[in-house]
Amino acid sequence: MTVYVVDASVSSRFLLVEDLAEEAISILEGFLEGKFDLRAPRLAIYEVGNTLWKAVRQGFISRGEAVQKFSYFLDLRICSIELDEREYEGVLEWSIEKNATYYDSIYVMASKKIGATLLTADDELYEKAKGEIPALHLRDYRKYEH
Repeated sequence: MTVYVVDASVSSRFLLVEDLAEEAISILEGFLEGKFDLRAPRLAIYEVGNTLWKAVRQGFISRGEAVQKFSYFLDLRICSIELDEREYEGVLEWSIEKNATYYDSIYVMASKKIGATLLTADDELYEKAKGEIPALHLRDYRKYEH
């Protein structure tokens, strides 16, 4: 079965209307139908929560909507990828080498760890990761749809 590691730029699009939301919903539907598996490091929970907080602060959604959307996200039970101390050190090395945020680099290491394709809507992360690991930009998903 195909496994994708989804970063927060994809996960947040499961919940909020943003560019590429249609592609994100297609990913979510495929996951819910059992066509492929989605995984993410635990960091994704914090990043999605922060994205929803920001959406409330900016007046895009209400507090109640944010809580409901976050609960839905948690109920998806996207399998968490745990990294060990050595892998976290590798994350720091990669982030320094590639001039990428430590947070973004965690998704790269998680993808490496389980041998899965990183799925992102983050242009900069995609460009840095694609030469290192299998990576797919969300905008290109339909070209590879299952």
